[in-house]
Amino acid sequence: MKRWMNLLTVLLILVLSMPIQVFGEEGDFMDETITEYSKTEGVKEQSIKNAESYMKNVLYLEKYNYETNQFDCKWHEIGCHTNSFLFTTVSGFVYGAIDSFSKFQLDESFITENPVYEGYMLNFKSLAWTIAAIFILWQTLKIVILYSGNGEEGMNSLYDKLVATVTGGILLGIYGQFFDWILELTHLLTETMLTSPVTHYDIMQVMAINSVGYGLILMVVVSAILFVFFLSVLYRTVLFVILYITGVIAIPTIVNDQYNFFNLWLKTVVSNILTLTIQLLCFVLGIKTLVNLQGGNMIIGMIFFIVGLSIPTLLNQFGASTGSAKAVGSSIKYVARYARR
Repeated sequence: MKRWMNLLTVLLILVLSMPIQVFGEEGDFMDETITEYSKTEGVKEQSIKNAESYMKNVLYLEKYNYETNQFDCKWHEIGCHTNSFLFTTVSGFVYGAIDSFSKFQLDESFITENPVYEGYMLNFKSLAWTIAAIFILWQTLKIVILYSGNGEEGMNSLYDKLVATVTGGILLGIYGQFFDWILELTHLLTETMLTSPVTHYDIMQVMAINSVGYGLILMVVVSAILFVFFLSVLYRTVLFVILYITGVIAIPTIVNDQYNFFNLWLKTVVSNILTLTIQLLCFVLGIKTLVNLQGGNMIIGMIFFIVGLSIPTLLNQFGASTGSAKAVGSSIKYVARYARR
């Protein structure tokens, strides 16, 4: 009996020592939103009163509990039930779409640790050493012939080719680690921007200020923009795969004057990283602008998206154009033309 009493005492102590979870009360979300909205620069007192009246009488936010994400509507309050469904569904959809996209980040293990991609790269790498030997032999013959005619020019060419040969050999030797560094740099650049670009609370607040209709527009805009940006990111990922496989062939050509594909390969890698980073930056800035209470603007947010989609065109001279936006537009036109038949 004493043993059972001791066990009961221990359980009671554990229960009492556990932290108690306290849920927010109804109306707290509305009060916090009004408080933050009132701190916005340039907002008039009348606008704050109108927003508060709209939240109470139209959105029924006095009955909303953010912790449970539910409205405490009475059975006969049809407007409250309707708004409850729209408010929670639209905000949840927008946040879910943005959060899902933010988790789609380029990881080096997806490319360099894939047995199929690595197998093709290793096959090309075995061929690369043969190509490098042929190029070195050919360039050596050219330098010897050039040196016999012009000693000073031949020595300069010999020095340049020696530097190119050593550089190419080092890059081929550490190619796996070298490409891992490239992908890790890309991952760090994108991860910083895509880590929680907006919160569910931000989306709820901007809908509370601007109405559920704004949320519906936001849902349509975000869906369309995410689709195009997803195609662009997918294109960049596949391009990294191609660059990973073919890089070992491009590196030996660094010693060749007529067929030096290494510069083109390196320029494509740099432009791919630059385009992906700037596009994601425009996407994040556009989303933050759309859901920012203190500086939110639908037009400015849309312009960020347009600039993001035009980045490949601006960097077209670097071989960075994907044509994703143009391809989507052409597909829509084709579907519309087919539907009219």
